[in-house]
Amino acid sequence: MLTGKHAPLPALGDILWCHFPESERLGIPGPKPRPVLVVGRHAESYSVLIVYGTSQKTQNVYPTEFVVLADDEVTGLFYDTKFDMARRILVPFTQQWFSRAPVHPPLRPVPKMGVLPARYYQAMQDAYLRSKRQ
Repeated sequence: MLTGKHAPLPALGDILWCHFPESERLGIPGPKPRPVLVVGRHAESYSVLIVYGTSQKTQNVYPTEFVVLADDEVTGLFYDTKFDMARRILVPFTQQWFSRAPVHPPLRPVPKMGVLPARYYQAMQDAYLRSKRQ
């Protein structure tokens, strides 16, 4: 049984504040929360498929990555952030994995920072397709 669930499950395209694991194989939340992008939901296990995000080295974009600019307020991002479609993981949508997002006023569910604007959908899809070729 999962304890400390957030509700409701986030929507596809939501940007959340998550303790993304340092090693995807361990299945243990990472020490530092970071932005992640929701690309899948699994209601039966109350889990979400998320993509790793970082504000580091956004000028160096690899084929499986795309950059979301912080100037679009709906994202909730403080810095330009790149998301790596090759770093996807399914995790439970619980307080162990997700923290209250540093946005005011708080959004629902509370780990939500914002949403991915539609203008990034093509870049996301292209990065995803390139990640499948690796």
